Amino acid sequence: MDECRLEVGVTAPRIVRRWDGAVSLTFPFDRWLVDALKATVPGYARRYDPTAKSWTITPAYAQVAARLMHDAFPDVETVDAATPPPFDRGRPARDDPWATLHLLPSAPPELITAAHRCLAKLHHPDAGGSTATMQLINAAADRVREAS
Repeated sequence: MDECRLEVGVTAPRIVRRWDGAVSLTFPFDRWLVDALKATVPGYARRYDPTAKSWTITPAYAQVAARLMHDAFPDVETVDAATPPPFDRGRPARDDPWATLHLLPSAPPELITAAHRCLAKLHHPDAGGSTATMQLINAAADRVREAS
């Protein structure tokens, strides 16, 4: 039965090393490997995606999961996806002053002032922030006040 692991329509076993250190494991169903992953990798460090039929393992357990995958499938393909995603969700668009200040366009003037002060305290160069970020915040606050 071990010779017939690959069923029709099932992809070949594959390990994808992601840019953040995590790994994605794609393989045909193998009871031993699934049980070994569940026994070795804690629940908070693994996630199964049923649509992609792949397991995502956090960086802390990536090496252990890859070793288990190699034990189950010695001829597993390993791919490096070392580039980060093409977008950065954490940074607002430079041309949107409202997003820079984390405000809606309907924000009252008092809230605009409070948001500017709060961000200035966080990102001021004297407090360990960068000058470029502080300039961006100041410019956004000026543009928002002019529009109000």
